[in-house]
Amino acid sequence: MKKVAITLFAAMLIYNPALAQSQKSGVPSLDEQSHKGDMARLAQKKVNDDFNLADEDKSGDLSRAEVAKHFPFREQNFERYDKNKDGNLNWVEFVGHDRWKRESKAN
Repeated sequence: MKKVAITLFAAMLIYNPALAQSQKSGVPSLDEQSHKGDMARLAQKKVNDDFNLADEDKSGDLSRAEVAKHFPFREQNFERYDKNKDGNLNWVEFVGHDRWKRESKAN
């Protein structure tokens, strides 16, 4: 059940970053010492792992090809997520808010 809740929370942020961005105060702090904080830390880890896995060239951004391979829904709506129109999704564009920092994967 806990895994389902984490997946749903992460999916909400991944697939609806406009919601997360419009409700910055609704994005749980990773420092919060509660169940909500625990869920935020688990969701942040999942999103971070997904981003690092998709970033195949380790550029720190996701190209449209990387997005298409790993997140087909996002690729179909790429222009909506690519806020700065540079043809890539950076961490903030991918997550939909700037409250969580990306942890790059050590090689």
